[in-house]
Amino acid sequence: MIEVRKLTGAIGAEIAGIDLAGEISDEAVTTVMDALHDNYVVFFRNQKPLSEEEHIRAGRRFGVLDKSEVQPKPTAHPEILILDQMTGKGQGAELFHRDRTFLENPPLGSILQCMKKPDIGGDTCWASSVAAYEALSKPMQEFIDGLYATHSIQRLASRSQVVRDTLGDKIHSWPSAVHPLVEVHPVTGRKALNVNANWTTAIEGVSADESEMLLNFLFEYSKRPEFQVRFQWNLNDVAFWDNRTALHCAIADYDTRRIMKRVALSGHKPKGPRDIN
Repeated sequence: MIEVRKLTGAIGAEIAGIDLAGEISDEAVTTVMDALHDNYVVFFRNQKPLSEEEHIRAGRRFGVLDKSEVQPKPTAHPEILILDQMTGKGQGAELFHRDRTFLENPPLGSILQCMKKPDIGGDTCWASSVAAYEALSKPMQEFIDGLYATHSIQRLASRSQVVRDTLGDKIHSWPSAVHPLVEVHPVTGRKALNVNANWTTAIEGVSADESEMLLNFLFEYSKRPEFQVRFQWNLNDVAFWDNRTALHCAIADYDTRRIMKRVALSGHKPKGPRDIN
């Protein structure tokens, strides 16, 4: 029997009764996706260690998989990203962010398994971009509904030597992308803030000072505690989040090895309220 248990009022649920290493039924897929759309991130405890092939097979039950453009630790499967770190500092993941919004078509979501946990720390936090948007005043919602912003890999690369070393010449191979400041979810129709401190560089149609002021406000506002869930990893736990509705950050409080393995689902270009109406 599959059970879904909400973790907070804003975001997060645990799902029990699904073995991600085995055959995932159509009923299970529907239950997981419904829970994901309602809770933005779902967690699976007590899983088996997924081989790369099993991880890919499980991911494909929920959508088409992206191939990782950059693999800090190359594997036999381009769909797999291994994050093998002795410290979280300077990696970029310690800031709340969506994954790869500098792309025209950012990932729909990601499925991440803990392969090795540090002795202390290494938790991950997620924050609901839907709850953040819905808590804004009506005038602010109406103002940002019509705005668009540039997302660029250069923002993170400019402040992280680790990122520059990892990406090398590939830093210059991605053009910037322009996305709505508010994204309308294609399944639920709910609105979510679409800004993050890793990639969002400037808001179009306003002055540089106005852009910086508004972005800095939204970066800080969107990670308020009431929008968050914090997950303490156990070995082999799995998290599956919707990249369109949830920010995430890895808490950089560890100094022993932490290894995570991830696949990402292919997504589409975000659409804002003006793109739909």
